[in-house]
Amino acid sequence: MTLLDLCSYLGLGAAGAATLNLLLGMLISLRYSPVRCWPYRRVNVFALHQWTAYLAVALTLAHPVVLLFQSTRQFTVVDLLWPVHSPLQPTLNTVGALAAYLVVLIIGSSLLRLQIGRPVWRRLHYAAFPMMVLLFVHSILTDPELKDGHPDLLDGGKVFLEIACLVSVAAVIARVWLHGRGLRTAKSAAEIS
Repeated sequence: MTLLDLCSYLGLGAAGAATLNLLLGMLISLRYSPVRCWPYRRVNVFALHQWTAYLAVALTLAHPVVLLFQSTRQFTVVDLLWPVHSPLQPTLNTVGALAAYLVVLIIGSSLLRLQIGRPVWRRLHYAAFPMMVLLFVHSILTDPELKDGHPDLLDGGKVFLEIACLVSVAAVIARVWLHGRGLRTAKSAAEIS
């Protein structure tokens, strides 16, 4: 396995963790209860949401760092932090960096939720949606071999990303459609009222 392969796998892992985290976050916002719905067991969905977020941040930050140790294409720390002038694919790398900055902002605001207050935290948490758009644009259109800038969209990793993108879009559409209703059954909604 080469360093480029490791970089790609870290990026795929980051995209997968971010997608899973988005899905768990939307379930939480819909008042999903794993006791009332499948799997009919006590599962701490909030803890899963937190840990997938930590995993997404770790993989997102590790993903570009691998490029510093590559001998064929010289990336500098400045190229990673502000990739506008990076040696290869500067536009797509800038899009990826913006997604990474939003990930850090979202996690940082979650860690400071009590200090900044719920309304501010909630508004900052909505940055997850543009972050996912930037993440998918970067990950699907970037050439993982850092060669000619033309990725193979039928490569296994790209297909994984395309499926994750479609699942995310479908989940957002379902969330908008269920706005105000959530996942409560008629019986449990009547009990709450």
